[in-house]
Amino acid sequence: MVWIVRNQPLKLVASAVTLVLVTAACGPDKQPTDTSFSVRMLTVRTISGRWERSAERGLGRIAAELGADVARVRVEEPADERQLLAEQGRAGVHLVFCVGGSSESALYSVATEFPKTVFVQLPGRARAANVAGIRFLPEEVGYLAGAVAGALAPDGRLGLLRGGGQPWLEPLEEGYVAGFKSRWRRTRVTVGEGADGVWQLSSAGVMVSLYAADSSDPQVLAAAHDAGIQLVVTDPELIDVAAHTVVAAVDVDVAEAMLRVSREVRDRTFAGREFAFDLGSGVLDVVVNPELAPDSLAAANEALEEARAEITAGLVEFDGLGL
Repeated sequence: MVWIVRNQPLKLVASAVTLVLVTAACGPDKQPTDTSFSVRMLTVRTISGRWERSAERGLGRIAAELGADVARVRVEEPADERQLLAEQGRAGVHLVFCVGGSSESALYSVATEFPKTVFVQLPGRARAANVAGIRFLPEEVGYLAGAVAGALAPDGRLGLLRGGGQPWLEPLEEGYVAGFKSRWRRTRVTVGEGADGVWQLSSAGVMVSLYAADSSDPQVLAAAHDAGIQLVVTDPELIDVAAHTVVAAVDVDVAEAMLRVSREVRDRTFAGREFAFDLGSGVLDVVVNPELAPDSLAAANEALEEARAEITAGLVEFDGLGL
């Protein structure tokens, strides 16, 4: 089954699609809907709530800042993906974001059939005349996170706590290890997974660890709290949820990335390619928990700015980083 949500009343179309009307918040500064520019967000696979929420914010910003006609299309069965993509093309939609790892074969075949519609894979590396991929390059921001963790680790023991998520987590870990080792050169990496992994890290004496997961597990957060391990996470919302455990978070501004692509499509300057966002793009950054103890907060912020200066000065290089 497929669900569609959009920001204006919809008519039932002749397919097995359920339409749900959502009223957008109206304010005095809200732009009128521009029916000449239409954007859809197609959720093609089950993804973590964090990524889904981020993409929804992006759709909201596109409606608010570009005055676009927007809608969300949720695909419950993978077999429906091509049909739904084709429906957007037949309807003359200008831009379709495929969030969660679309099937490239379906994406390319539909894009060829409807060359006037732009299809964007998020995250992804697709590219064609009317196809683009949004890719995040997290090595540098991982370096910042590792430097912050290194400044807060009392004995320099490096830990990686893994959970499920998108492929971007692997280069994030590489950057994190490099950033941590820039502060503690003679250290070894201890790796754990899930709640049991917390105790592996604790047994190895790790006090600060990266929690590399797109969807956080409450049991992992609870275990880290009980073990006295502080975490650098990949979801800034966890700073409020687990303020006593989370020391910093990697922030990926998916909404801003979507808005930038949308502007190019609306302004007819779009060219099919990878949109690759790194630290310098302003789309990725590290947020330090402002509720840390004063000494820890000062140390974390100082390490953050030092690491940022190192990257800006070209003193840090990553083999995997590139456009």
